[in-house]
Amino acid sequence: MFAFTSLCVLVGSSFFIILLRVLDKNPVPLFGVYRRRSGLYWIKVWIMYTVLTLKKVTSRFTNYEEYYDKIDKPQELSHHSKAVDAVNFNGANKNGDYFIFATARRKNRLIDGLFFLKVANSNMGVLTIPKIPDTTLFNDGDEDKYEAEGIQISCVEPMKKWKLTYAGVMKNFENPDQQSNVTLDAVWTSEQPCFNFDKDMDAWDMAKAIAYERWSRNYFANLEKNHQVHYEQFGTLKAHITINGSKYNIEVDALRDHSVATKREWAQFRRYGMHFFSAENGDHFSVGSICLPISFSRLNVGFVYSARERNVYAIRKSNLRLYNHGEMGRAPRDYAFSFKAGPKTYNVKVNVIHEPYFYISKDWEVKIYERLCNFDVDGVKGWGASEWLYRNVGGRNAEKNSLLG
Repeated sequence: MFAFTSLCVLVGSSFFIILLRVLDKNPVPLFGVYRRRSGLYWIKVWIMYTVLTLKKVTSRFTNYEEYYDKIDKPQELSHHSKAVDAVNFNGANKNGDYFIFATARRKNRLIDGLFFLKVANSNMGVLTIPKIPDTTLFNDGDEDKYEAEGIQISCVEPMKKWKLTYAGVMKNFENPDQQSNVTLDAVWTSEQPCFNFDKDMDAWDMAKAIAYERWSRNYFANLEKNHQVHYEQFGTLKAHITINGSKYNIEVDALRDHSVATKREWAQFRRYGMHFFSAENGDHFSVGSICLPISFSRLNVGFVYSARERNVYAIRKSNLRLYNHGEMGRAPRDYAFSFKAGPKTYNVKVNVIHEPYFYISKDWEVKIYERLCNFDVDGVKGWGASEWLYRNVGGRNAEKNSLLG
């Protein structure tokens, strides 16, 4: 009897192992990068969905008002040489004004900084700081502030009010010899809820993104190492601008995001396509797809702020797939995608107006196209930016130094 039972256990175990091996097929990734469903895909989805759902439950015990009061300001950089603490503002309006203002604090007073400005009434085109496409700036003031070479960003009240200033020369991106003296005095305010990528992303979509990948102890260790705090919040930015003595006032719908990470390795990114835009009905959108092969070869991210409901919904079931858009190095200038958020399905059309670009980090690991766009959301007009990143394997050899301005 014992021998028979042992035989049954052996046969059952062997059958189970064989079944797993039959199921666990790993199709060749698309373009050698974007992983496809293995035979164990749905089993992995349910495992991760359970884990992520439990994580969401435990997050309810966190006092986020206190949390944001502490973190929504400059943070102490970690010990890592590629530690980061970044704040970005990305805004536009229906008149054709665009505003992109960003700093990322790094070690040794390095700041990854940029400023793009288009004031439609000025007829000056897209202006940017002199070093663009290089974003390597240095902070010679207070090391714990978001400031460098004329750019200053400061928190007045966490999650409510930020102040932005600039004083210096700016150049026309398409005609670098055309330079202007520019001053900026701007205030960003918000009463809207933020979207925290740690706790607010759709658990089912996130579980599917992780299930695509090949699991190992090293894979989950890298997920932990690459974790970052990242949250986004829409608000209104009012700016007083002087260009060569002429004064302008603009008001734009602007997304502010804040990222804090032990390290950010730009060289690990292969691609991403992000969209930050607003619609005439007051809705706001942040929708993107990321290819960071060490963690996610295909991850959809983002949210919708519904003005009617005054609520934020995570996106899900997005068909914005990077391998369908500009895989060979240049993103399309006229394209569309759809996704669900809350009870609605959204259909978005994108038309690019301007396409300035820059390189991030002192070694230029990636190239980012900061595309100023018109949007159409189910027939409702919109405005904003699409940001497309590509890995730049050529580093600083990608362009001649004379292009740095």
